[in-house]
Amino acid sequence: MVELYTVALGLLVTLDLGYFLKTFIFGIHSKFFSSRIHVLAPSKLYGICTTRDIDFLLNHINNARYLRAMDFGRVNHCIRAGIFQALTRKNTKLLVAASTIRYRKPVYLFMPYMLHSQLVYWDERNLYYRQDFETIHDNFLRATAYVKLAVVGSNAEGILSAVLSESPVRPEAPSDLLSWIQYNEQSSQNLKKLK
Repeated sequence: MVELYTVALGLLVTLDLGYFLKTFIFGIHSKFFSSRIHVLAPSKLYGICTTRDIDFLLNHINNARYLRAMDFGRVNHCIRAGIFQALTRKNTKLLVAASTIRYRKPVYLFMPYMLHSQLVYWDERNLYYRQDFETIHDNFLRATAYVKLAVVGSNAEGILSAVLSESPVRPEAPSDLLSWIQYNEQSSQNLKKLK
């Protein structure tokens, strides 16, 4: 029995089991208890700032926890829109290649919020999500982010074609997203020059 407790304690210390458990729960809920959505429709996920989320000031969400919550939002969207099923069929993966976030106002301890996640654009190799944190009591946009997901093993158009019955029509990219894409391309060029 002591060995079992030792293994459990070892897993608890070395892995953030709460993260994996929460991902599993969100995945199951998204698959079996949430309605299907169109790939370009936004999904909503509700959360609350708990004591596990706060920063060293002990009163609002830590900056890194926003990014973690965004993982859950994309899992929810990808499952409900059928993207994960298409990835599995095509033996393809999505990897976060870049993200940018703008913090406008803190989400304080025990404050409930809604996370909107939406696929807003794609190019040949990447999907681009916009994710917004909005507090429920005042509908204020607390933080907004873009996330670039690299499609590994296929291309973005192929994944979306597998999801949609019609041919995917790429939406026009928001101007701020285009500026960020340009920044990422310039950053890549600068890093290549350093080699």
